[in-house]
Amino acid sequence: MAEMTDEQSGSAPAPRLAKAGLEVVARGVAEGLPSYARAFKAVVNVEVVPRATVARTDPGAPQEADRLWLEHARTAAVIDDEGCFLVRGADRDWVRVRRTAGTALSAALVAGAGSAVIAMSPDGRRLCALTEEDDAYWIVVHHFEDRPV
Repeated sequence: MAEMTDEQSGSAPAPRLAKAGLEVVARGVAEGLPSYARAFKAVVNVEVVPRATVARTDPGAPQEADRLWLEHARTAAVIDDEGCFLVRGADRDWVRVRRTAGTALSAALVAGAGSAVIAMSPDGRRLCALTEEDDAYWIVVHHFEDRPV
């Protein structure tokens, strides 16, 4: 799976994430969060078992993948009460974003590139990712067991 590249600087989301309809929230991000590299390894490795999959050839596959991602992200408490969560910023650190009526994480995926969008809870304990794997979208949920409660 290829890692997404960033073309901006600062704390704005990567350009593909901006296409996903996310609103950047000005408030700071907690210290001591798991690194993006650690989150990426938790999502992209041979031991990962997705919570849900959607065949990319299914009618409405991107919309179904977005719906399932939202369902699993809410169940895993990745999204807080204000609709906020963390995504990778252009500097590869985390940036806080809020869901909007137009949020569609599938819009941030690059078809055929094996890309991923990783959303992490504001406290850094949980993540829910939407990835593109060969012929399917995967929804992956991970808990960082070593993060304090």
